[in-house]
Amino acid sequence: MNIQRNAGAADLERVAGAFRAGEHVYAREGSPLYANLARAGADDPAIVELAGHGMAGAPPVHLFTSVHFMLLGGLDDPLARFFPTLTENPAPPEDAYPGFRRFCLRHYDELKHLLQTRSVQMTYPDRCRNLVPPLSLVADLAGEPLNLIEIGCSAGVLLVFDRYAYELRGDGERIGPADAPFVLQGRVVGGPALRIPQIGRRTGIDLNLIDPRSGEDRRWMLATCFPELLGQQARLAQAMDIVAETDIRWLEGDALLHLPQALAETPDPVCVYHSACLMYWPAGARAALRQQFIEASRARTIYRVGIEPSERLDSVMRGAADGEARDAALPSGEVSVTRYRDGRVDMQVVAESSVTSGTVTWPT
Repeated sequence: MNIQRNAGAADLERVAGAFRAGEHVYAREGSPLYANLARAGADDPAIVELAGHGMAGAPPVHLFTSVHFMLLGGLDDPLARFFPTLTENPAPPEDAYPGFRRFCLRHYDELKHLLQTRSVQMTYPDRCRNLVPPLSLVADLAGEPLNLIEIGCSAGVLLVFDRYAYELRGDGERIGPADAPFVLQGRVVGGPALRIPQIGRRTGIDLNLIDPRSGEDRRWMLATCFPELLGQQARLAQAMDIVAETDIRWLEGDALLHLPQALAETPDPVCVYHSACLMYWPAGARAALRQQFIEASRARTIYRVGIEPSERLDSVMRGAADGEARDAALPSGEVSVTRYRDGRVDMQVVAESSVTSGTVTWPT
């Protein structure tokens, strides 16, 4: 993940554009607080400048997460009254911006440090609703036990997807362990029969690993959840408890450096997957990753699952789309399954997905 530093007016305008785009995205994803902060922040040079120290792909939410993190740590400030995670009766989100601005300027140095040393690693077990269908397909194709490598694993909550229960067909049928801590409900239309594959080894790669046994790391992860989504936050906490007790091999650093070794040390069948991760990578890094898969497949078969925003949504989130496009309905994400074998690539976009609703639609 690349970290953007303040480099000039053009960069700051892109950050402001991301704020303007974020207003619509956050409103659709259930956070009126962040939507209001994004709308007002887009026209505030001081806030745009501060957010510009964060991740190039997500400057607004990186700043909002950093503020949330500080408040969850017990910092006594009137701004806390706007966060549903910190009060049972939150104040109206449309009144939050003056207090938010004051907080950011008062804690400028602390926030800048967080923006430069921590990355947005927003993940929650609900995203596994979109992961189960393609992994069911890969298990049918590749065999079991399926060995997993996740790029951008964050706290590893997607690496233990088989420990959760699911209702995904709308008919009340449940899959997953009977003692699962929660049931994830979604909607899968078409596609393969759904099941939980038998899982072998689990490897997680991330530029900045999150240790679910660390109180500070757990707080950062909980801070990435939008403050209105209390159910997601509770499930994330339960999921991190499971991760802390699971045998997972962790590799910290650039995935382009670690993936060749991880593949070499992982037996067949192997599936590498990433979810809302490569959207932060520059085009050159994505191309280099693809080439690594090609080289590694010359003597074996490797499967890859990608669940990433469409290119259109990617441009909206980065503030690159024009105002008219931002007002239009946002496109779905794409679920791709790629088989690399003998240096050849067979990639298919098998479905469209919506992280927010948990809907996965296979073409008919």
